[in-house]
Amino acid sequence: MKQYLENDHLTLVGKAWEIRHQLKLLSKSGAKSNAAQSPTLREWLQTSVRAR
Repeated sequence: MKQYLENDHLTLVGKAWEIRHQLKLLSKSGAKSNAAQSPTLREWLQTSVRAR
């Protein structure tokens, strides 16, 4: 659990909130860098099966 001070109010947040917050940040940064997008799991699996 983490503590944040916003507008003179102490806010406690748990792990689930932290994870959701980090995922939102990652998705925003991922949307900005669409040019170097990594393959989806389905695409990766298809190419790895073909390589066998």
